[in-house]
Amino acid sequence: MHLNHTIMQKVNLLILQLEDQTSWNNFQVTPSKRKFIEVDSEKEFADQISVIRAIACILKTMFDNPWTSWKKVDKEHRDAMWEHFKGLYVWPEATNVLARMVWEDYMKKRFPDIMRRTREESLKLAKAANVNASLEGENNINKLEDGSISKHTGGSIYIHQHKKRMQATLKRPPTGVELYARLHTKRSTQEYITPKAAKVKEAYESAMVAKFGDDTSCHPLLDNETWCDVSGGVKKGRIYGFGSVSDPASFLEGTSSTITSQEVVYERVRNEMRGEMDAKAAEMEAKHQQMREEMDAKAASIDVKQQQIDAKYEAMEKMYAALQNMMRN
Repeated sequence: MHLNHTIMQKVNLLILQLEDQTSWNNFQVTPSKRKFIEVDSEKEFADQISVIRAIACILKTMFDNPWTSWKKVDKEHRDAMWEHFKGLYVWPEATNVLARMVWEDYMKKRFPDIMRRTREESLKLAKAANVNASLEGENNINKLEDGSISKHTGGSIYIHQHKKRMQATLKRPPTGVELYARLHTKRSTQEYITPKAAKVKEAYESAMVAKFGDDTSCHPLLDNETWCDVSGGVKKGRIYGFGSVSDPASFLEGTSSTITSQEVVYERVRNEMRGEMDAKAAEMEAKHQQMREEMDAKAASIDVKQQQIDAKYEAMEKMYAALQNMMRN
């Protein structure tokens, strides 16, 4: 007998509420002992590992509704979790808006990982209770790709942090293939984790030789167009192998590293204002178009009436001429 979606949600919620609270207690600090963190140019908290652990504890401790995604968490609970986070860390006041934006992004990304671990625990409980809980269906977030489950070996560390570590080790920016290999090969055997992962890498390298020649030193760190061609393009805002990084080539080259935190905020505000102005301009243009159409319709109506008046006048003139002829005769 399969465990239905509602029961699974309740089991997941129960497990989160019953998890050991000692890890959360370790994060409870007084305001005077809050840890200082900064948001770097790539919109990440500098002390990423500590922040991720704190976020996991916050989610586990305050998970008191059967939310299936971060999007389903209501504003009241989000604000409460944010206040807990502010009680653990402090950052420059000028970056408050940016810090909240980055925190929201972290919470959204960590939510699936915590739910995955919770599902695994609920399945163990279900198995212990002799319940056949199926992993198939819409509740399974893992998708089959060429007969293998889609996954990566990067752990809970974001791709930006992997790139930084590789750059520090290599003394240069890693190539797209090098970063991709780090995230999609087994550490022990260096084998790719799925057949698709290996096929994409081989197809990309062949396509790059055909496009830029045999000398790989003349190849760019990554060619976005070629990568998208061999990997399947952008799907739901994500690029295979690079996740939510919208421009992997620029990301690898570090062209965004000169952007400051404040510039990120200002750019976002400018984009929002530009969007509002474009919307208002479009609204005004629509109204002007409506007015022009109404005026054209009225002008056409006036022309029709004028033609009717002219026709009547012409008919009257003919009648008058006919009467004069009759009187002469």
